[in-house]
Amino acid sequence: MTEKSKVRVAMIGAGGMANSVHYPSLASFADVEIAAICDIDGQRLNATADKYNVQKRFSDYRKMVEESAPDAVYAIGQPHMMFDIWSWCLRNGLNLYIEKPMGITMHQARVLHHLAEEKKCITQVSFQRRACPMVVQLYNECRKRGPIVHAECAFFKCEPKPYLEARDHMMDDGVHAIDTLRWLCGGEVVDVQSHCKRIGTPDINFISALLHFDNGATGVMLNSWTSGRRIFKVEMHAPGICAEAEHENKGRLFADGDTKGIEFDTRQVAGSNENYIFGGFQAKNREFIDAVKNKTLPSSHFGDAIKTMEVAERILAQTLLGK
Repeated sequence: MTEKSKVRVAMIGAGGMANSVHYPSLASFADVEIAAICDIDGQRLNATADKYNVQKRFSDYRKMVEESAPDAVYAIGQPHMMFDIWSWCLRNGLNLYIEKPMGITMHQARVLHHLAEEKKCITQVSFQRRACPMVVQLYNECRKRGPIVHAECAFFKCEPKPYLEARDHMMDDGVHAIDTLRWLCGGEVVDVQSHCKRIGTPDINFISALLHFDNGATGVMLNSWTSGRRIFKVEMHAPGICAEAEHENKGRLFADGDTKGIEFDTRQVAGSNENYIFGGFQAKNREFIDAVKNKTLPSSHFGDAIKTMEVAERILAQTLLGK
């Protein structure tokens, strides 16, 4: 790949998540070519390939990689089905972008991290909450006053029923809240105090935790799947200034005792009504493509993302041990 050539990406997966945020993100970049697509569902494969004018279509990802020789691979799908594909890509030295979570066990996460380091692959986990344009702007305004002293992240859903998937609520949604707090607070998590509950279900559906960081910051995590509606919101507090925001709605910045604040709209800040743009997916994809071009690591490479997985595992372990 020369400096002026396009980054050639091979796509494994043509499902709902890939089509709603990753294909449109990549298609919006003038320096990216979707070189080939693979999916075992022929109807989905052809519909996606037709939409993005991709001629090379495969049902075997190994054959696709061999014939298309991509600069990077996107492998987007359910984590319990994708692990073997992810590990094959890494064993073959391929730069790799995946959706969260980074596997459904710590063993899987550690294997992926080990292979990425061993093969010197450029990787990215799609923790796009870090990249929402409005929240990034609010974060930057707060940081002008100094470090984040404490931050809060709440993720609620109205799903008061047993969760019967291969991954649990922590790996499905909880890791988003943990990762967002790690980004907002900075530093490394040095202590965790948590409490989890099962409300009318056999599985954990309520998670609360205090995360203490080596830089003195404190993160507050609150996740519930028994609420009345879906909401993902954050607060961030620095000396004399604070912000609160819903990634998919609006935010407000307060400073110096002002109680009215300045309102921000996530769509207006992003300049788009498209979720893949205001939600941060496009920016997260852009970061990965630039890393591939510059041979650097993006912010959510596997070496960083495994730290989010470790905090999640620590919270679940505390629940198991009754601590």
